[in-house]
Amino acid sequence: EAAYVTLAIQISMMVGFTYIILGALRLGFITIFLSHAVISGFTSGAAIIIGMSQIKYILGVPVKGSKQLHYLIGNIIIVINQFDWKIFLMGSFFIFLLLLMKHVGKTYAKFSFLRALGPLAVTAFGIIATVVFDLDEKGIPVIGDIPSGIPEISINKWSGIGAGLVSFVDLIPTVLSISIVGFMESIAIAKQLAVKHQYELDSSQELLGLGMANLAGAMFSSYPVTGSFSRTAVNNETGAKSGISALITASLVGMVLLFLTPLFTRMPTSVLGAIVISGVLGLVDLQEGKFLYKVHKLDFLVWIVSFSGTMFAGVETGLVIAVGLSLLLVLYESAYPHLPMIGRLPGTNVYRNIKQYPNATTYDGLVMCRIDAPIYFANTQNIREKLNKYELVAERDAMEAMKDKSDEGEDNIDSPISFDTLNNLTNSTKIHFIVIDMSPVSHIDTSGVHLLEEMHRDYQKRGLQICLCNPNHYVMEKLFSSGLADKIGANYFYCNTHDAVKDCLREIESKSGENSHGSVTKDEEGPIGLELGSESNTLKQRMRGNANDDHV
Repeated sequence: EAAYVTLAIQISMMVGFTYIILGALRLGFITIFLSHAVISGFTSGAAIIIGMSQIKYILGVPVKGSKQLHYLIGNIIIVINQFDWKIFLMGSFFIFLLLLMKHVGKTYAKFSFLRALGPLAVTAFGIIATVVFDLDEKGIPVIGDIPSGIPEISINKWSGIGAGLVSFVDLIPTVLSISIVGFMESIAIAKQLAVKHQYELDSSQELLGLGMANLAGAMFSSYPVTGSFSRTAVNNETGAKSGISALITASLVGMVLLFLTPLFTRMPTSVLGAIVISGVLGLVDLQEGKFLYKVHKLDFLVWIVSFSGTMFAGVETGLVIAVGLSLLLVLYESAYPHLPMIGRLPGTNVYRNIKQYPNATTYDGLVMCRIDAPIYFANTQNIREKLNKYELVAERDAMEAMKDKSDEGEDNIDSPISFDTLNNLTNSTKIHFIVIDMSPVSHIDTSGVHLLEEMHRDYQKRGLQICLCNPNHYVMEKLFSSGLADKIGANYFYCNTHDAVKDCLREIESKSGENSHGSVTKDEEGPIGLELGSESNTLKQRMRGNANDDHV
């Protein structure tokens, strides 16, 4: 047993140093993977688990503990025949009193002190009632003897890592798992309260704080610690505003351990259960689940997985599952970026998503789109597929126009169509330019460069030209260093989409050699104008009544 105690102390020391190293390296950024949906679902599920674990003190039954809700409920049912109505009445009264004082303190400003006074008042009331009426002798369970004094100093046990049971290397997986899971649990409740009380949270600073706490604990015979969910909830419900509350609490606990432990020996256990239950109730946020369902179904899915996973798989497992699902959604969103077809808003030089603005103008002979994400290895395939789809749709629109079909008809992109069919079209109805707005593209890797190069080569074989609009400095560096910019040609890089559209329409008109197709005029005061011909105009402006993209 002594060896295992030494091992726990050494693990606490190693966890402390691990946290300090991670904090010094500013690795707290990993908490960005804890989305609001994950945190809300986790804290709500954990609050229910912790609250249910205290039910045994309210019902007066010896319930076997569990981190899984269904097992916990089953354990309660097994021993419910031992239910003690006296303990239940006392526990229920304490919970009611705590909730009442909290409500009055929140509702009426002049009684705000009642919120902080609640746990102390209930504790005092319970002790006094037990002493006056000898409740402990009448079947009301109490805390019992509490060892007094400060735990012994244990720095001397830091040496000899492994305590003769395991090697240092064998302890590394345990230390890392404790550090990661402990930090995630601690930061989850910290983020929840930061959002609730509207203050900023430095995750790396939290790592340093946890590291110092574990090192200090390892000096005084402590096992590894993290931010306590239940005690944080109680601290929050009493109205604590800063870290000073923790200093005061620690000081009072030290004084109690040194001088006042006999005073708490006759405190009913139902008092502790009532304080914890009333504290965690405020962290159950089912309204957030309803809000997420209305606003964002994928976030609601994450919330449900986090909430139910925490309750039925355990706190640690539920958190890991929820974070894993969040990462999968991040990968999904990055692999399937938003890439809408765009058109010119009437009377402006602005180009926007034609689904969001159905009256935006598009032009025969052009495919205009915008890539709303970095281009990298994970999304190149999806970008290629969408650009091919938009080209096919635009070509078929031209075919329908040649057949005098209504421009307001729906685009069914699933209808059979091939590039062999497109090659049989007349030159006046084929696509000549692919105009891509790259303003939102913040980054491009070598896979993205290869994608653009392959697309350029394929377009050249089919007589199409790619035009890139407003790529940023970083992207341009990659395009020039790879030689792709020279292959595309400097004439096909533009500062904005409007300039690209004007030049493309002029070039199409020049190739056709027919003024009846319309001429483009430059208007310094406003958008371009098209002097449209009558019957054979293939550069006509079309008002799009539908869209070919699933996103706004």
